[in-house]
Amino acid sequence: MKVIVLGSGSYSGTPKPLCSCENCVRARKYPQHRRTRFSVFIPEIKALIDPSPDLHYHLEHLNMDVKRVFITHAHFDHIAGLPELQIFKGVKFYSHEYAVNTAKHLQELFLGERDWEYIPLEFNRWYDFGFRVYHFPTIHQPIKAAGGFVIEIGKKKIAITGDTGPEILGDENAIEIMKGSDLLIAEMTKKHSVPKTHLGVEDAIKLAQKVEAKKTVFAHISHSNYTQERLEDMVRDHGYIIARDFMYVEV
Repeated sequence: MKVIVLGSGSYSGTPKPLCSCENCVRARKYPQHRRTRFSVFIPEIKALIDPSPDLHYHLEHLNMDVKRVFITHAHFDHIAGLPELQIFKGVKFYSHEYAVNTAKHLQELFLGERDWEYIPLEFNRWYDFGFRVYHFPTIHQPIKAAGGFVIEIGKKKIAITGDTGPEILGDENAIEIMKGSDLLIAEMTKKHSVPKTHLGVEDAIKLAQKVEAKKTVFAHISHSNYTQERLEDMVRDHGYIIARDFMYVEV
């Protein structure tokens, strides 16, 4: 089974307009260093995780049908691409009630009526949709409700943290539910963690060590983080992977 990291970047993408940091300068010159906003696709269940503002670009290259959309939280870089899904019929959206309501509002505001379905998920319980889903909460201020997902497809288990502060390291339930996943996709937004907001490099590695997934990919990487090569050096001894846009991961 394959999982595709469509976008590996954070809220501004890389390059960020008007920014002259090392990552942004390189990304303007060399396309391989660009990062679009975070989004993941699981072809096995035709599921998109987080419709980013770069979704049209992602869909151009992906060229696959989307039937399900999981939303980690309602920040613009994780949900603002929703209107680009207008080409698909019968899409089902899954998230906490707050994010589901935001998604429905975007549909009504920009697209009008659609044959789409919105399915609110409570935190900290399993759901069975022909595959199993668990939505766990994360601390990510100032959003009202943010969370990650554990998705079980057959015998494969995929964990996606969503945006989270370093407080997740002390969340025994979230760690336990992600434990031993076949694939962990964890955020590594900053060089250093921002309390109640984002993980830095050191804490992202600590989280991966606690989860002990068979394969770990770090994504949602800010333009202000270290370079791709430096990050790869920092995680190489652990066997972890630093995401790039349109990276295919075998699970």
